[in-house]
Amino acid sequence: MIPVYKSKGLKPSALDMAGDPLNFVVEQSEKLGNFFRIPFYGIKQIFVTTNVDVIRHVMQSNQKNYRKSSAYKQLKLALGNGLVTSEGAFWRRQRRMAQPAFYKTQLEELYKKMVGVAENFCEDLQRRTDNETINISQEMMAITADIVLKTLFSTEKENGNDKVDMSESMKFSQEYIMNRARRPYMIPLSYINGKKKKFDKRMAEFDEEMFAIINERRALKDKPIDLLSMLLQATDSESGDGMTNRQLRDELVTIHAAGHETSSNALSWTLYLLAKNPDVLTKLRAEVQAILGEQTHPSFADLRKMPYTKQVIEEGMRLYPPAYAVGRENIEKDEILGQQIPKSSIFVLSIYALHRDPTYYPNPEKFDPDRFAPEQLKQRPSLAYMPFGAGPRMCIGNHFAMMEMQLILAMMVKQFEFELLDDKRVNAQPLVTLSPKGGIKMRLKRFKKEIN
Repeated sequence: MIPVYKSKGLKPSALDMAGDPLNFVVEQSEKLGNFFRIPFYGIKQIFVTTNVDVIRHVMQSNQKNYRKSSAYKQLKLALGNGLVTSEGAFWRRQRRMAQPAFYKTQLEELYKKMVGVAENFCEDLQRRTDNETINISQEMMAITADIVLKTLFSTEKENGNDKVDMSESMKFSQEYIMNRARRPYMIPLSYINGKKKKFDKRMAEFDEEMFAIINERRALKDKPIDLLSMLLQATDSESGDGMTNRQLRDELVTIHAAGHETSSNALSWTLYLLAKNPDVLTKLRAEVQAILGEQTHPSFADLRKMPYTKQVIEEGMRLYPPAYAVGRENIEKDEILGQQIPKSSIFVLSIYALHRDPTYYPNPEKFDPDRFAPEQLKQRPSLAYMPFGAGPRMCIGNHFAMMEMQLILAMMVKQFEFELLDDKRVNAQPLVTLSPKGGIKMRLKRFKKEIN
């Protein structure tokens, strides 16, 4: 039988997980095992798992019987019907159309844009932060925001203002949406206190600007090479149709929200871990120096020559996966590990807890990039690590995100020393992505290579 979690108090058991979705699953997995259930108001069952066989069943072998959980309906308020939130035939059509934009030849063109943004960022950072205190989370948010604007629209910040103020709008909508998803009983209050009205107004202004940009680009004869142009040119291989303005808007916002937030948080956590583990930083810097020499940045081809840099990022995302959980709901009844699963049950696949399972990661709290060396990768199932999801719905932008993070991390390590101002552990805040609560305060100094 599948073990059952029951709250000790009078409140519904599901609220215990809602209050602390990260540590709750880690702790209960230790007590109850890697597959347990939570009664939900006597109406549904919530199945919580870090079991690789269960994850494989839900995400791969029987994925057609599983749709996104109801929490994703809240994301639609901001993202619309993009790749993260859409389902079925519509999702498959959109995926087919968007996929070519993330092929290697296209990524190489986008990488050139990334390099220019990253060089400007590091030059600016050197001018204003030598031995000064910064919030590295804000800095990573800034550079990934600039990169997403450049790769999406071929625009950059000018005088501190984005052509499209996506970051501010997405931050506001994220907080509003997560409150609705975690506390659905509070939704009626948002209509009374004005938060829903404010959200609708912000999104209407945002959409007006987005549609203006799309129409302006459609009218251009010589279109720049960026994701907007690539998506405009995309056609469905079966019908020959392209995307409507609404579909373009939804995919562009989805790419921004998924790419910008995840890369920013992953980099912030990785730099935090490097500052706490100088031995890893030294090894990483040696690889970067050996490949770059006097270059300021790695070329597109150089990224493949920097395996340890990639391992550092992968280990950072193991400990702090930006997408910390996946929610699914079964369409029809099912059977898993010999147990009957009622129709419309909710599944919570905790990536955060999975990545801390000592079965796959001995001494799981230790920051050890060697876990991702080729010989160690062979010793554990591939689904024991899934920062970009798994199965047919694995994140379409995973290679985009990895090359962006490798570029930024290599340049930061080559040019700066990192010192944490507070040795206390930074708490993780599970919003739409896993953010460092209160940011991460650091002192940056220019790195000066020792001359023997």
